[in-house]
Amino acid sequence: MFQSRQSTHQVLKRLLSNGRLTALPLRRADETLLLRMAAARFEAGRPYREAEVNEVLERWLGTFCEPQGIDHVTLRRRLVDVRLLVRDTAGAQYRLAPGMGRELAADETLKEDPARVLDEIREERESRRRHYVPSDVQ
Repeated sequence: MFQSRQSTHQVLKRLLSNGRLTALPLRRADETLLLRMAAARFEAGRPYREAEVNEVLERWLGTFCEPQGIDHVTLRRRLVDVRLLVRDTAGAQYRLAPGMGRELAADETLKEDPARVLDEIREERESRRRHYVPSDVQ
């Protein structure tokens, strides 16, 4: 889907151009990228309790989403809905979907760090501001 780290970087810059995310992206391709990035946080073959899944997702989302933005429960449900994570029949354990571990690990674009992209955007804005605002006004 995304062919290079650069294109993922560009998508993240667009998504984060107005600051931290406040909701799941509306574009299907953008949402798919975000879901695949989230799924890449899980180890293939390892069972996770729901609380562990929540913790992984909360920690990751906290680096680039508004506190009331994308919540970990919605993200967890979407990961199950699109079959990136599978839940056992009791709903007590989650696993990365069979075959997804290798696929996600091979996709270098998923290693892009949204928090780093957000910092880059802030630094670029600060640099432009310094460039255009005379030093005696600052």
